[in-house]
Amino acid sequence: MPRDLGLPSLLAAVLSVALSACASTPPKPVSPAARGHDLAQRACSACHAVEPGGTSPRGAAPAFGSLEMRHTAGLEGRVADLARQGHYGMPPVQLSSEDARDLVAYIQSLGAP
Repeated sequence: MPRDLGLPSLLAAVLSVALSACASTPPKPVSPAARGHDLAQRACSACHAVEPGGTSPRGAAPAFGSLEMRHTAGLEGRVADLARQGHYGMPPVQLSSEDARDLVAYIQSLGAP
């Protein structure tokens, strides 16, 4: 005859299995470029092409993969200034310094071979 383990024992067993499954597969670290891509999708894609080879919805907004956007000398400062002050038709955008670094990492990754 099967033994009745009871609800507390069953819950403990299920919890133990669930916790061991979580412990064996640690989350993959998210790179700054990946965070920058996500940010670009949310905050920039209405005007800029954020995917490689894309065409910007607004003609005057450069694509993220363009040489103009990938200009690396002072890019982080430029992104921070543009976000804070806007530029031509671009309104100011709230970005933390970490967001600006992540966005720059994504833009620079587009120039990688």
